[in-house]
Amino acid sequence: MSFLSEPIVRIILGLLVIAVGISFIWKGWLGSVLGRFTYWSGFLPFTIISPWLVHLPQGKRSLIKTKEGMLAHMVMGPSFFLCAVLCICAGADLVGWPGTKTLNLVINGMDTTKPTSISFNENNGRYDFPLLKRASAKFYHQVFEHRVDETHDLLGRKIDQMLPEQTTTIDGARIQKSQGK
Repeated sequence: MSFLSEPIVRIILGLLVIAVGISFIWKGWLGSVLGRFTYWSGFLPFTIISPWLVHLPQGKRSLIKTKEGMLAHMVMGPSFFLCAVLCICAGADLVGWPGTKTLNLVINGMDTTKPTSISFNENNGRYDFPLLKRASAKFYHQVFEHRVDETHDLLGRKIDQMLPEQTTTIDGARIQKSQGK
């Protein structure tokens, strides 16, 4: 009998995980829009993961510091939003609501016939990403095995010439096109 088999424990834990997800939404807003995030400046291994662990405001004489810059806009904010979505969906699944099912429906464009993109195991609290497993082979082929074709553009349209034919000289005089190529 596991700890998560009790319904009241699952509901309390689910609501707690949803609250952490809402906190991640606030941290994502601070990171993406305002360009700042907080971290703990203590022992280095904990400093690296501390932006995801610090959810309360800093005190007067605290080791919690604020960092501002493009790192917050480009990396930290979007990662906080991703963590928020995953936490809210996991919490909803633990409470008994269709969290991951709704997320899969949104990812698949409201098409229920498409395969599962993200799955959540309620017994041990782990996510599985079948979408990444399916897409990895195609991504590898597109990035590492794709050959550049000089006769077609990025959208697949045929290119007749890379550079347009010259019709004037530097002085502005017209050049007659040669008929035989």
